[in-house]
Amino acid sequence: MRNQVKFLLLALTIALTVVISGCDQAAPAVGQPTPDTPSKTVEQTQPGNATQKPEQTMQIVVYHATRDAMHLVGELHKVPLNSHPARTAVELLIAGTQNPQLVSVMPTGVKLKNVTVKDHVAYVDFDDKLIKNNVGGSTGETLLVGSIVNTLTEFPDIHKVQILVNGKKIETIAGHTDVSEPLSRSEQIIKK
Repeated sequence: MRNQVKFLLLALTIALTVVISGCDQAAPAVGQPTPDTPSKTVEQTQPGNATQKPEQTMQIVVYHATRDAMHLVGELHKVPLNSHPARTAVELLIAGTQNPQLVSVMPTGVKLKNVTVKDHVAYVDFDDKLIKNNVGGSTGETLLVGSIVNTLTEFPDIHKVQILVNGKKIETIAGHTDVSEPLSRSEQIIKK
């Protein structure tokens, strides 16, 4: 009887391995945060122990400035899959970078209030620290706006970004860049 149970468990493990390895995963579009393909190996367990499912993740690109303040560079983050990837992207942008070659351009203490997407426009709402704590001049403002817009337009369903402060449109963050209307992606500021 014990040998039959072992044989049955072995047969089920092999069948499960064949089914999992035969699943076809479509390749994600460039820049599209999608679930990473989970490992196709089956965890071996003792009879009676449950196998753990691998956590699904997604990849998000967040833009930070180069140290010379000339360009933005995309930084890839692998994060748990969730239903609000645009919000996650902005939260990662606010958190800053761990890369010593890059610097964060987000003002200190800024808080994200909300991110919504409607008709391919992302409305990203910050508290007033976006303006009050901004210390950059025209270059800093250009990099700040570019980092927000380019980070969110990495998502294929977002074509433009409207920056809001406390739920309202603003003319500018620091007096140099017009942000009163939705802005498109700025490829020329990205370091190639």
